[in-house]
Amino acid sequence: MLAPGTLLENRYEIVRPLGSGAMACVYLVRHVALLSQHALKVLDDTLAADADLRNRFLAEGRIQAQLAHPNVVSVTDIVTQPVAGLVMEYVEGPTLDGFVQAHGGPPDLALVLDLLLPVLDAVGAAHALGIVHRDLKPENIIVSRDSRGRPRPMVADFGIAKIMGAEAARFGKRKTEAGLRMGTLLYMSPEQVRGSADLDARSDIFALGAILYEVVTGRVAFAADSEFDTMKNIVEGQFAPPERLIGGLPPVVAACIRKALAVDPAERFETCDAFRQALALATTPGAPLPQRPSLSIAVTRLPEPVGPVPVARADAASSRPAPPAIPPAAGPALRSREVAPAKPARAPLAGSVGGLVTPPRPPPPPPPRPPSLPALPTHAPGLPPDPGTSPLLAALLGLVCIPGVGQLYNGQAAKGLVLMVVVSTLTCATGGFSWFLTAPVLAIDAWGVAARRKRGSRVGAWTSF
Repeated sequence: MLAPGTLLENRYEIVRPLGSGAMACVYLVRHVALLSQHALKVLDDTLAADADLRNRFLAEGRIQAQLAHPNVVSVTDIVTQPVAGLVMEYVEGPTLDGFVQAHGGPPDLALVLDLLLPVLDAVGAAHALGIVHRDLKPENIIVSRDSRGRPRPMVADFGIAKIMGAEAARFGKRKTEAGLRMGTLLYMSPEQVRGSADLDARSDIFALGAILYEVVTGRVAFAADSEFDTMKNIVEGQFAPPERLIGGLPPVVAACIRKALAVDPAERFETCDAFRQALALATTPGAPLPQRPSLSIAVTRLPEPVGPVPVARADAASSRPAPPAIPPAAGPALRSREVAPAKPARAPLAGSVGGLVTPPRPPPPPPPRPPSLPALPTHAPGLPPDPGTSPLLAALLGLVCIPGVGQLYNGQAAKGLVLMVVVSTLTCATGGFSWFLTAPVLAIDAWGVAARRKRGSRVGAWTSF
Protein backbone atom coordinates (compact mmCIF):
# COMPACT_ATOMS: atom_id res chain seq x y z
CA MET A 1 0.00 0.00 0.00
CA LEU A 2 1.18 3.50 -0.82
CA ALA A 3 0.92 5.98 2.03
CA PRO A 4 -0.78 9.37 1.53
CA GLY A 5 1.79 12.00 0.56
CA THR A 6 3.95 9.57 -1.48
CA LEU A 7 5.33 11.21 -4.63
CA LEU A 8 5.58 9.42 -7.93
CA GLU A 9 8.16 10.83 -10.35
CA ASN A 10 7.75 14.19 -8.54
CA ARG A 11 4.52 14.76 -10.47
CA TYR A 12 1.73 12.94 -8.64
CA GLU A 13 0.97 12.83 -4.92
CA ILE A 14 -1.02 10.04 -3.29
CA VAL A 15 -4.17 11.42 -1.61
CA ARG A 16 -5.99 8.28 -0.47
CA PRO A 17 -6.85 4.73 -1.63
CA LEU A 18 -10.04 4.27 -3.63
CA GLY A 19 -10.24 0.48 -3.82
CA SER A 20 -8.43 -2.71 -4.71
CA GLY A 21 -8.99 -5.74 -6.91
CA ALA A 22 -7.41 -9.07 -7.72
CA MET A 23 -4.51 -7.52 -9.65
CA ALA A 24 -4.23 -3.86 -8.73
CA CYS A 25 -5.01 -1.08 -6.27
CA VAL A 26 -6.51 2.29 -7.22
CA TYR A 27 -5.58 5.56 -5.52
CA LEU A 28 -6.78 9.13 -5.75
CA VAL A 29 -3.77 11.27 -6.72
CA ARG A 30 -3.20 14.98 -7.26
CA HIS A 31 -0.97 16.47 -9.94
CA VAL A 32 1.64 18.52 -8.10
CA ALA A 33 1.79 21.35 -10.65
CA LEU A 34 -1.77 21.41 -12.03
CA LEU A 35 -3.52 20.43 -8.75
CA SER A 36 -5.90 18.29 -10.83
CA GLN A 37 -7.25 15.02 -9.46
CA HIS A 38 -6.69 11.68 -11.15
CA ALA A 39 -7.06 7.97 -10.45
CA LEU A 40 -3.85 5.94 -10.25
CA LYS A 41 -3.97 2.19 -10.87
CA VAL A 42 -0.96 0.36 -9.39
CA LEU A 43 -0.16 -3.32 -9.90
CA ASP A 44 -0.12 -5.47 -6.76
CA ASP A 45 3.39 -5.78 -5.26
CA THR A 46 3.53 -9.56 -5.62
CA LEU A 47 2.52 -9.34 -9.29
CA ALA A 48 4.70 -6.33 -10.12
CA ALA A 49 7.78 -8.49 -9.51
CA ASP A 50 6.87 -10.51 -12.63
CA ALA A 51 8.28 -8.67 -15.63
CA ASP A 52 5.78 -10.23 -18.02
CA LEU A 53 2.78 -9.20 -15.91
CA ARG A 54 4.22 -5.72 -15.45
CA ASN A 55 4.63 -5.31 -19.21
CA ARG A 56 1.09 -6.62 -19.73
CA PHE A 57 -0.17 -4.10 -17.19
CA LEU A 58 1.57 -1.19 -18.92
CA ALA A 59 0.23 -2.44 -22.24
CA GLU A 60 -3.24 -1.91 -20.75
CA GLY A 61 -2.43 1.77 -20.46
CA ARG A 62 -1.39 1.97 -24.08
CA ILE A 63 -4.61 0.20 -25.08
CA GLN A 64 -6.90 2.57 -23.20
CA ALA A 65 -4.92 5.59 -24.38
CA GLN A 66 -6.07 4.75 -27.91
CA LEU A 67 -9.75 4.92 -26.93
CA ALA A 68 -10.71 8.56 -27.25
CA HIS A 69 -14.39 8.08 -26.44
CA PRO A 70 -16.56 10.05 -24.00
CA ASN A 71 -17.83 6.81 -22.41
CA VAL A 72 -14.44 5.17 -21.85
CA VAL A 73 -12.30 5.94 -18.79
CA SER A 74 -9.23 7.46 -20.47
CA VAL A 75 -5.60 6.85 -19.55
CA THR A 76 -3.66 10.13 -19.54
CA ASP A 77 -0.20 9.12 -18.32
CA ILE A 78 2.06 6.27 -17.19
CA VAL A 79 4.46 6.28 -14.22
CA THR A 80 7.23 3.77 -13.54
CA GLN A 81 8.93 5.08 -10.37
CA PRO A 82 8.78 4.08 -7.58
CA VAL A 83 6.07 1.71 -8.90
CA ALA A 84 4.49 1.06 -12.28
CA GLY A 85 1.09 2.72 -12.53
CA LEU A 86 -1.53 4.06 -14.93
CA VAL A 87 -2.78 7.61 -14.45
CA MET A 88 -6.44 7.73 -15.45
CA GLU A 89 -9.35 10.10 -15.58
CA TYR A 90 -10.95 10.30 -12.13
CA VAL A 91 -14.64 9.40 -12.44
CA GLU A 92 -16.96 9.81 -9.47
CA GLY A 93 -20.04 7.65 -9.23
CA PRO A 94 -21.30 4.15 -8.43
CA THR A 95 -20.82 1.10 -10.60
CA LEU A 96 -23.72 0.06 -12.83
CA ASP A 97 -24.99 -2.61 -10.42
CA GLY A 98 -24.80 -0.17 -7.50
CA PHE A 99 -26.64 2.46 -9.54
CA VAL A 100 -29.48 0.04 -10.36
CA GLN A 101 -29.74 -1.08 -6.72
CA ALA A 102 -29.86 2.55 -5.53
CA HIS A 103 -32.60 3.17 -8.08
CA GLY A 104 -34.81 0.80 -6.09
CA GLY A 105 -35.45 -1.82 -8.75
CA PRO A 106 -35.21 -2.31 -12.50
CA PRO A 107 -35.18 1.13 -14.21
CA ASP A 108 -37.74 2.21 -16.77
CA LEU A 109 -37.09 1.74 -20.47
CA ALA A 110 -35.86 5.30 -21.07
CA LEU A 111 -33.21 4.97 -18.36
CA VAL A 112 -32.19 1.53 -19.62
CA LEU A 113 -31.50 3.04 -23.05
CA ASP A 114 -29.61 5.96 -21.48
CA LEU A 115 -27.37 3.47 -19.67
CA LEU A 116 -26.82 0.80 -22.32
CA LEU A 117 -26.71 2.64 -25.65
CA PRO A 118 -23.59 4.68 -24.71
CA VAL A 119 -21.91 1.51 -23.44
CA LEU A 120 -22.56 -0.18 -26.79
CA ASP A 121 -21.05 2.88 -28.50
CA ALA A 122 -17.96 2.74 -26.30
CA VAL A 123 -17.34 -0.99 -26.71
CA GLY A 124 -17.98 -0.67 -30.45
CA ALA A 125 -15.26 2.00 -30.62
CA ALA A 126 -12.86 -0.42 -28.91
CA HIS A 127 -13.76 -3.17 -31.36
CA ALA A 128 -13.06 -0.79 -34.26
CA LEU A 129 -9.47 -0.56 -32.95
CA GLY A 130 -9.22 -4.36 -32.75
CA ILE A 131 -9.62 -4.43 -28.95
CA VAL A 132 -11.78 -7.04 -27.21
CA HIS A 133 -12.47 -6.24 -23.54
CA ARG A 134 -13.21 -9.85 -22.41
CA ASP A 135 -14.25 -8.83 -18.87
CA LEU A 136 -17.34 -6.67 -19.35
CA LYS A 137 -19.56 -6.71 -16.27
CA PRO A 138 -21.61 -4.17 -14.26
CA GLU A 139 -18.68 -3.61 -11.88
CA ASN A 140 -16.56 -2.36 -14.81
CA ILE A 141 -19.11 0.29 -15.82
CA ILE A 142 -19.09 3.48 -13.70
CA VAL A 143 -22.16 5.73 -13.82
CA SER A 144 -21.16 9.37 -13.41
CA ARG A 145 -23.15 12.51 -14.22
CA ASP A 146 -22.70 14.91 -17.10
CA SER A 147 -22.90 18.69 -16.88
CA ARG A 148 -26.71 18.51 -17.01
CA GLY A 149 -26.97 15.88 -14.29
CA ARG A 150 -27.86 13.03 -16.64
CA PRO A 151 -26.34 9.55 -16.15
CA ARG A 152 -23.09 9.06 -18.03
CA PRO A 153 -21.88 5.42 -18.09
CA MET A 154 -18.12 4.95 -18.41
CA VAL A 155 -16.46 1.65 -19.41
CA ALA A 156 -13.30 0.89 -17.42
CA ASP A 157 -10.70 -1.82 -16.80
CA PHE A 158 -9.31 -3.16 -20.04
CA GLY A 159 -6.83 -5.15 -17.93
CA ILE A 160 -7.29 -8.43 -19.81
CA ALA A 161 -8.22 -6.96 -23.17
CA LYS A 162 -7.07 -8.76 -26.27
CA ILE A 163 -5.36 -6.90 -29.08
CA MET A 164 -6.09 -8.43 -32.44
CA GLY A 165 -4.41 -8.16 -35.80
CA ALA A 166 -1.66 -5.60 -36.26
CA GLU A 167 -2.16 -4.19 -32.78
CA ALA A 168 -0.82 -7.41 -31.27
CA ALA A 169 2.55 -6.95 -32.95
CA ARG A 170 2.60 -3.25 -32.12
CA PHE A 171 2.18 -3.70 -28.40
CA GLY A 172 3.98 -7.05 -28.17
CA LYS A 173 1.15 -8.81 -26.37
CA ARG A 174 1.14 -12.60 -26.40
CA LYS A 175 -1.80 -14.64 -27.57
CA THR A 176 -3.74 -16.28 -24.75
CA GLU A 177 -3.10 -19.99 -24.51
CA ALA A 178 -5.97 -22.36 -25.27
CA GLY A 179 -7.74 -23.66 -22.19
CA LEU A 180 -7.15 -20.52 -20.10
CA ARG A 181 -10.39 -18.85 -19.01
CA MET A 182 -10.17 -15.10 -18.50
CA GLY A 183 -13.01 -12.91 -17.28
CA THR A 184 -15.85 -13.15 -14.78
CA LEU A 185 -17.81 -16.42 -14.97
CA LEU A 186 -21.34 -14.97 -14.75
CA TYR A 187 -20.73 -12.87 -17.88
CA MET A 188 -18.51 -15.24 -19.87
CA SER A 189 -19.54 -16.38 -23.31
CA PRO A 190 -19.79 -20.13 -24.02
CA GLU A 191 -16.53 -20.01 -25.96
CA GLN A 192 -14.80 -18.38 -22.97
CA VAL A 193 -16.12 -21.08 -20.66
CA ARG A 194 -14.71 -23.73 -22.99
CA GLY A 195 -11.32 -21.99 -22.83
CA SER A 196 -11.15 -21.07 -26.50
CA ALA A 197 -8.12 -18.98 -27.50
CA ASP A 198 -9.82 -17.52 -30.59
CA LEU A 199 -12.16 -14.95 -29.07
CA ASP A 200 -13.55 -12.03 -30.99
CA ALA A 201 -15.92 -9.12 -30.49
CA ARG A 202 -18.93 -11.44 -30.23
CA SER A 203 -17.76 -12.55 -26.77
CA ASP A 204 -18.16 -8.93 -25.62
CA ILE A 205 -21.60 -8.82 -27.26
CA PHE A 206 -22.61 -11.88 -25.21
CA ALA A 207 -21.46 -10.13 -22.00
CA LEU A 208 -23.38 -6.99 -22.99
CA GLY A 209 -26.50 -9.11 -23.47
CA ALA A 210 -26.04 -10.53 -19.95
CA ILE A 211 -25.61 -7.00 -18.58
CA LEU A 212 -28.77 -5.82 -20.37
CA TYR A 213 -30.67 -8.82 -18.94
CA GLU A 214 -29.52 -7.94 -15.41
CA VAL A 215 -30.36 -4.24 -15.72
CA VAL A 216 -33.83 -5.00 -17.11
CA THR A 217 -34.83 -7.84 -14.77
CA GLY A 218 -32.71 -7.24 -11.66
CA ARG A 219 -31.49 -10.87 -11.88
CA VAL A 220 -28.28 -12.46 -13.16
CA ALA A 221 -29.07 -14.52 -16.24
CA PHE A 222 -26.97 -17.64 -15.65
CA ALA A 223 -26.51 -17.66 -11.85
CA ALA A 224 -26.65 -21.11 -10.22
CA ASP A 225 -25.73 -22.77 -6.93
CA SER A 226 -22.32 -23.90 -8.17
CA GLU A 227 -19.75 -22.91 -10.78
CA PHE A 228 -20.39 -26.18 -12.60
CA ASP A 229 -24.13 -25.46 -12.91
CA THR A 230 -23.38 -21.88 -13.96
CA MET A 231 -21.06 -23.10 -16.73
CA LYS A 232 -23.70 -25.64 -17.79
CA ASN A 233 -26.32 -22.88 -18.01
CA ILE A 234 -24.00 -20.80 -20.16
CA VAL A 235 -22.92 -23.47 -22.63
CA GLU A 236 -26.49 -24.79 -22.96
CA GLY A 237 -28.12 -21.34 -23.07
CA GLN A 238 -30.39 -21.84 -20.05
CA PHE A 239 -31.99 -18.70 -18.62
CA ALA A 240 -35.47 -17.58 -17.64
CA PRO A 241 -37.15 -15.51 -20.39
CA PRO A 242 -36.93 -11.83 -19.40
CA GLU A 243 -40.52 -11.15 -20.45
CA ARG A 244 -41.68 -13.70 -17.84
CA LEU A 245 -39.85 -11.79 -15.09
CA ILE A 246 -40.86 -8.25 -16.08
CA GLY A 247 -44.41 -7.60 -17.21
CA GLY A 248 -44.85 -5.30 -20.18
CA LEU A 249 -41.26 -5.66 -21.39
CA PRO A 250 -41.08 -4.43 -25.01
CA PRO A 251 -40.65 -7.36 -27.40
CA VAL A 252 -37.66 -5.63 -29.01
CA VAL A 253 -35.73 -5.67 -25.71
CA ALA A 254 -36.48 -9.36 -25.10
CA ALA A 255 -35.50 -10.21 -28.68
CA CYS A 256 -32.25 -8.24 -28.39
CA ILE A 257 -31.35 -10.15 -25.20
CA ARG A 258 -32.05 -13.52 -26.83
CA LYS A 259 -29.96 -12.71 -29.90
CA ALA A 260 -27.04 -11.32 -27.87
CA LEU A 261 -27.06 -14.42 -25.63
CA ALA A 262 -27.15 -16.93 -28.49
CA VAL A 263 -24.98 -19.96 -27.78
CA ASP A 264 -23.62 -19.94 -31.33
CA PRO A 265 -21.53 -16.77 -31.91
CA ALA A 266 -22.65 -16.74 -35.55
CA GLU A 267 -26.25 -16.09 -34.42
CA ARG A 268 -25.42 -13.09 -32.21
CA PHE A 269 -25.26 -9.50 -33.36
CA GLU A 270 -22.26 -9.13 -35.65
CA THR A 271 -21.27 -5.75 -34.20
CA CYS A 272 -22.11 -3.49 -31.28
CA ASP A 273 -23.52 -1.01 -33.79
CA ALA A 274 -26.05 -3.61 -35.01
CA PHE A 275 -26.93 -4.36 -31.37
CA ARG A 276 -27.35 -0.64 -30.67
CA GLN A 277 -29.54 0.01 -33.71
CA ALA A 278 -31.87 -2.85 -32.78
CA LEU A 279 -32.12 -1.83 -29.11
CA ALA A 280 -32.73 1.83 -29.98
CA LEU A 281 -36.01 0.78 -31.66
CA ALA A 282 -37.45 -0.44 -28.34
CA THR A 283 -39.66 2.66 -28.09
CA THR A 284 -40.82 2.45 -31.73
CA PRO A 285 -44.22 0.77 -32.14
CA GLY A 286 -44.17 -2.11 -34.61
CA ALA A 287 -40.38 -2.14 -34.85
CA PRO A 288 -38.92 -5.27 -36.49
CA LEU A 289 -37.58 -7.87 -34.08
CA PRO A 290 -34.06 -9.29 -34.38
CA GLN A 291 -33.98 -12.82 -35.73
CA ARG A 292 -34.53 -15.42 -33.04
CA PRO A 293 -31.62 -17.83 -32.50
CA SER A 294 -32.16 -21.46 -33.46
CA LEU A 295 -31.64 -22.50 -29.84
CA SER A 296 -34.68 -21.06 -28.08
CA ILE A 297 -33.77 -20.34 -24.47
CA ALA A 298 -36.96 -20.50 -22.44
CA VAL A 299 -36.70 -22.73 -19.41
CA THR A 300 -40.10 -21.72 -18.10
CA ARG A 301 -41.98 -21.64 -21.42
CA LEU A 302 -44.62 -24.22 -22.27
CA PRO A 303 -44.49 -25.71 -25.76
CA GLU A 304 -46.99 -24.23 -28.15
CA PRO A 305 -49.68 -26.48 -29.64
CA VAL A 306 -48.65 -27.83 -33.01
CA GLY A 307 -52.06 -27.90 -34.66
CA PRO A 308 -55.58 -26.49 -34.49
CA VAL A 309 -57.66 -27.50 -31.49
CA PRO A 310 -60.51 -29.83 -32.62
CA VAL A 311 -64.04 -28.71 -31.83
CA ALA A 312 -66.61 -31.25 -30.59
CA ARG A 313 -69.78 -31.27 -32.63
CA ALA A 314 -72.55 -33.63 -33.77
CA ASP A 315 -74.20 -33.86 -37.14
CA ALA A 316 -77.08 -35.78 -38.71
CA ALA A 317 -74.87 -38.72 -39.67
CA SER A 318 -73.46 -39.31 -36.18
CA SER A 319 -74.38 -38.17 -32.68
CA ARG A 320 -70.93 -38.90 -31.23
CA PRO A 321 -68.92 -35.77 -30.41
CA ALA A 322 -65.37 -35.41 -31.62
CA PRO A 323 -62.69 -36.41 -29.11
CA PRO A 324 -61.70 -33.61 -26.75
CA ALA A 325 -58.48 -31.68 -27.33
CA ILE A 326 -55.49 -32.95 -25.42
CA PRO A 327 -53.61 -30.09 -23.78
CA PRO A 328 -49.86 -29.93 -24.45
CA ALA A 329 -47.64 -31.44 -21.78
CA ALA A 330 -45.89 -28.97 -19.53
CA GLY A 331 -42.12 -28.95 -19.45
CA PRO A 332 -39.05 -27.10 -20.65
CA ALA A 333 -38.66 -26.45 -24.35
CA LEU A 334 -35.09 -25.91 -25.51
CA ARG A 335 -35.76 -26.17 -29.23
CA SER A 336 -38.88 -24.73 -30.78
CA ARG A 337 -39.65 -26.20 -34.18
CA GLU A 338 -42.81 -25.36 -36.14
CA VAL A 339 -44.71 -28.54 -37.03
CA ALA A 340 -47.46 -28.58 -39.61
CA PRO A 341 -50.76 -30.03 -38.41
CA ALA A 342 -51.56 -33.53 -39.63
CA LYS A 343 -54.01 -33.68 -42.50
CA PRO A 344 -57.29 -35.42 -41.57
CA ALA A 345 -58.05 -38.65 -43.37
CA ARG A 346 -60.43 -38.09 -46.23
CA ALA A 347 -63.55 -40.36 -46.14
CA PRO A 348 -64.51 -42.23 -49.34
CA LEU A 349 -67.27 -40.55 -51.26
CA ALA A 350 -70.71 -42.19 -51.25
CA GLY A 351 -72.49 -42.81 -54.53
CA SER A 352 -76.20 -42.92 -55.46
CA VAL A 353 -78.21 -45.24 -57.72
CA GLY A 354 -81.81 -44.28 -58.57
CA GLY A 355 -81.94 -41.82 -55.69
CA LEU A 356 -80.84 -44.44 -53.17
CA VAL A 357 -77.69 -43.58 -51.23
CA THR A 358 -75.16 -46.38 -51.32
CA PRO A 359 -72.71 -46.85 -48.47
CA PRO A 360 -69.12 -45.82 -49.14
CA ARG A 361 -66.74 -48.48 -50.31
CA PRO A 362 -64.19 -49.54 -47.78
CA PRO A 363 -60.63 -48.73 -48.84
CA PRO A 364 -58.67 -51.69 -50.19
CA PRO A 365 -56.30 -53.27 -47.68
CA PRO A 366 -52.64 -52.27 -48.07
CA PRO A 367 -50.49 -54.85 -49.85
CA PRO A 368 -48.46 -57.01 -47.47
CA ARG A 369 -44.84 -56.01 -47.06
CA PRO A 370 -42.43 -58.63 -48.37
CA PRO A 371 -40.84 -60.30 -45.37
CA SER A 372 -37.44 -60.36 -47.05
CA LEU A 373 -37.15 -56.54 -47.14
CA PRO A 374 -36.28 -55.04 -43.72
CA ALA A 375 -37.65 -51.67 -42.76
CA LEU A 376 -35.34 -48.83 -43.69
CA PRO A 377 -33.97 -46.84 -40.75
CA THR A 378 -35.35 -43.33 -40.34
CA HIS A 379 -32.34 -41.99 -38.45
CA ALA A 380 -28.59 -42.28 -38.52
CA PRO A 381 -27.18 -45.25 -36.57
CA GLY A 382 -25.89 -44.49 -33.11
CA LEU A 383 -26.13 -45.38 -29.46
CA PRO A 384 -29.71 -46.37 -28.48
CA PRO A 385 -31.72 -44.12 -26.14
CA ASP A 386 -31.50 -45.06 -22.46
CA PRO A 387 -33.98 -43.29 -20.12
CA GLY A 388 -32.10 -44.76 -17.16
CA THR A 389 -28.92 -42.84 -17.98
CA SER A 390 -27.87 -40.41 -15.22
CA PRO A 391 -26.31 -37.12 -16.49
CA LEU A 392 -25.13 -36.26 -12.97
CA LEU A 393 -23.32 -39.60 -12.60
CA ALA A 394 -21.70 -39.14 -16.02
CA ALA A 395 -20.42 -35.68 -15.02
CA LEU A 396 -19.15 -36.89 -11.63
CA LEU A 397 -17.28 -39.78 -13.25
CA GLY A 398 -15.55 -37.27 -15.52
CA LEU A 399 -14.58 -35.06 -12.58
CA VAL A 400 -13.66 -37.63 -9.95
CA CYS A 401 -12.16 -40.36 -12.14
CA ILE A 402 -9.82 -40.19 -15.10
CA PRO A 403 -11.19 -37.87 -17.84
CA GLY A 404 -12.90 -40.06 -20.40
CA VAL A 405 -14.66 -42.36 -17.92
CA GLY A 406 -17.85 -40.31 -18.31
CA GLN A 407 -17.74 -40.96 -22.06
CA LEU A 408 -17.27 -44.70 -21.43
CA TYR A 409 -20.34 -44.60 -19.16
CA ASN A 410 -22.31 -43.11 -22.07
CA GLY A 411 -21.28 -45.99 -24.32
CA GLN A 412 -18.81 -43.91 -26.37
CA ALA A 413 -15.97 -46.39 -25.96
CA ALA A 414 -13.66 -45.13 -28.71
CA LYS A 415 -14.12 -41.52 -27.72
CA GLY A 416 -13.50 -42.28 -24.04
CA LEU A 417 -10.33 -44.31 -24.70
CA VAL A 418 -8.91 -41.61 -26.99
CA LEU A 419 -9.59 -38.93 -24.38
CA MET A 420 -7.96 -41.05 -21.66
CA VAL A 421 -4.78 -41.42 -23.70
CA VAL A 422 -4.64 -37.77 -24.78
CA VAL A 423 -5.42 -36.30 -21.35
CA SER A 424 -3.08 -38.71 -19.55
CA THR A 425 -0.26 -37.79 -21.92
CA LEU A 426 -0.86 -34.05 -21.49
CA THR A 427 -1.17 -34.44 -17.71
CA CYS A 428 2.17 -36.21 -17.46
CA ALA A 429 3.80 -33.64 -19.74
CA THR A 430 2.47 -30.63 -17.78
CA GLY A 431 2.75 -32.03 -14.28
CA GLY A 432 -1.00 -32.38 -13.78
CA PHE A 433 -1.89 -28.83 -14.94
CA SER A 434 -3.83 -29.99 -18.02
CA TRP A 435 -6.16 -32.14 -15.90
CA PHE A 436 -7.61 -29.10 -14.13
CA LEU A 437 -8.35 -27.47 -17.49
CA THR A 438 -9.79 -30.45 -19.33
CA ALA A 439 -11.69 -32.27 -16.57
CA PRO A 440 -14.54 -29.67 -16.27
CA VAL A 441 -15.00 -29.50 -20.06
CA LEU A 442 -15.08 -33.29 -20.43
CA ALA A 443 -17.47 -33.52 -17.47
CA ILE A 444 -19.82 -31.06 -19.22
CA ASP A 445 -19.51 -33.11 -22.41
CA ALA A 446 -20.39 -36.34 -20.56
CA TRP A 447 -23.34 -34.59 -18.88
CA GLY A 448 -24.69 -33.27 -22.18
CA VAL A 449 -24.47 -36.61 -24.00
CA ALA A 450 -26.09 -38.42 -21.07
CA ALA A 451 -28.88 -35.84 -20.98
CA ARG A 452 -29.59 -36.48 -24.67
CA ARG A 453 -29.86 -40.22 -24.13
CA LYS A 454 -32.06 -39.72 -21.07
CA ARG A 455 -34.45 -37.64 -23.22
CA GLY A 456 -34.64 -40.55 -25.67
CA SER A 457 -32.37 -39.09 -28.36
CA ARG A 458 -29.92 -41.23 -30.26
CA VAL A 459 -26.30 -40.10 -30.16
CA GLY A 460 -23.34 -41.19 -32.22
CA ALA A 461 -20.10 -42.67 -30.98
CA TRP A 462 -18.39 -39.25 -31.27
CA THR A 463 -21.29 -36.94 -30.45
CA SER A 464 -20.35 -34.06 -28.12
CA PHE A 465 -22.42 -31.69 -26.04
